[in-house]
Amino acid sequence: MNEILKEWQEWWRAQTPFKRIAPVATGAVYLAVIAAFGEIRIDHPTLVSLALLLWYAGPRLRALFDFLIPLILVGVVYDSMRIYADLIRGPIHVEEPYWFDKTFFGIDTPEGRLTPNEWWQRNTHPVLDLITGFFYLCFISIYVLICLYFCFWLPKRGTPLRSPEWIRNQAYRPMWAFFFVNVLGYTTYYWYAAAPPWYVAQYGLGPADLSVPASAAGALRFDALLGTRFFTEMYGRAADVFGAIPSLHVAYPLQAVFYAFRYGALRGFTIVFYLSMCFSAVYLNHHYILDILWGSTYAIFVCLALEFAGRQKSLITSPVRSRDQMP
Repeated sequence: MNEILKEWQEWWRAQTPFKRIAPVATGAVYLAVIAAFGEIRIDHPTLVSLALLLWYAGPRLRALFDFLIPLILVGVVYDSMRIYADLIRGPIHVEEPYWFDKTFFGIDTPEGRLTPNEWWQRNTHPVLDLITGFFYLCFISIYVLICLYFCFWLPKRGTPLRSPEWIRNQAYRPMWAFFFVNVLGYTTYYWYAAAPPWYVAQYGLGPADLSVPASAAGALRFDALLGTRFFTEMYGRAADVFGAIPSLHVAYPLQAVFYAFRYGALRGFTIVFYLSMCFSAVYLNHHYILDILWGSTYAIFVCLALEFAGRQKSLITSPVRSRDQMP
């Protein structure tokens, strides 16, 4: 214990006055802004307290802080959207995604051509409700656990990924990919706002109704089976109903697949995770196949962009070899 305390004291003395005060000041400003808009809830001070605890814990938890900061920032950005969403949202597309799926992926039935979403709502099964509901409920947790494995466990297995350089440059990249794909997706919500398939099923293809509350759609079957309110409470806090495009539910798992092949671990599991989320998004009536394709494209784009940026950084920061060292 004395060693830990001594280590913390040395770390604290090394911090500038700005670094000592800035985290608390930032948290206070954030809470003040949220309170000014009348949007503050118990989870806001909880989030701020967690971030401050990890920061002020010092070097022992610094790696965990660095790992979680993209997740914390995503929570801040997502929650803030309820303040400005209606001010910056463009025209809402209700018909286009529906007709795209019906045209290119429609299923012919005796009752006429149906979108995959419509077909599955007529062919539900309790087992599928449980499986898809589980993945839809835990998709962020599963992605974060995969990233934890890549960041903290994989380097200890004696692989080439164990080098300090890899830890410094690569370990947190999947979490920052999570952050950037969210920012890209949230931006799309406003320049291409789109109604989800459950909205069309309930309210039709007419003009968008901004007063409509978010719905858990097919995920309510999961709650009904287990007698829970997981999805009811989760979607009761949704920041935007008309953010169906892109599907971020499938973007994260595909990023997990990318890094699984990049790091040579969990390949099979991440593929199953991705395919399960693709099916769940349609089966639970939350996304069209168009949304899945869009989200998957964003996921790969972000991963490749981060890889390119990392390589450029390595070229800039690596020492220039002498003429004698050149091959």
